Amino acid sequence: MSELDGSIPGLAMPDDIYSLYQQHYSYLVFVGLKSGMDLAGVKDQINQTFLSFLEKKTDFTKISNVKSYILTSFRRKLIDTHRLEKRYKMEPLDDFTDAWSEPSTEETMLNSQTLEELKDKLSRIFENLPRRCQTVIFLKYYEGLSNEEIAERTSLTIRSVYNNLFEGIKRMREALNKENFNPKDLNIFLTLMFV
Repeated sequence: MSELDGSIPGLAMPDDIYSLYQQHYSYLVFVGLKSGMDLAGVKDQINQTFLSFLEKKTDFTKISNVKSYILTSFRRKLIDTHRLEKRYKMEPLDDFTDAWSEPSTEETMLNSQTLEELKDKLSRIFENLPRRCQTVIFLKYYEGLSNEEIAERTSLTIRSVYNNLFEGIKRMREALNKENFNPKDLNIFLTLMFV
């Protein structure tokens, strides 16, 4: 998100991952919904897929078929999720052999419009947080640092990191609740916001 670029010294947004995310998001939602998963679960798996690309520092310039690589990674996440659900809930595994087809232009436009609206709302909510809360949340959810690592990096005490994280998340949940979003989905929203 351009509003966040440069807002925290020394951290930059990975534009290549973000553009791939935007480019393939609608198709991955479609694929996930075709697998039988609910929309919230699909969005979570998409975010987890791109988060793993960030964590692994995947170099897409060395991949010959990027779309296939992203789709395969996403399908593997879906299969792993279904296996876990089957193991713990004993629910039947949905058939992944359905024919995959492209979503309509209308669906693509609605999904991207809704995503942009959500990102804008999240950005406004995030920008209204105190600066320390913004920094701690960014380091926790974007860089994946532990509270101890955040304390070292920001020169705050571990207790201050915890308190700022708690306060920021509490305020974001309250704001999301006012915007008629499920505040339980905050982790998904935070991942979405920083990807």
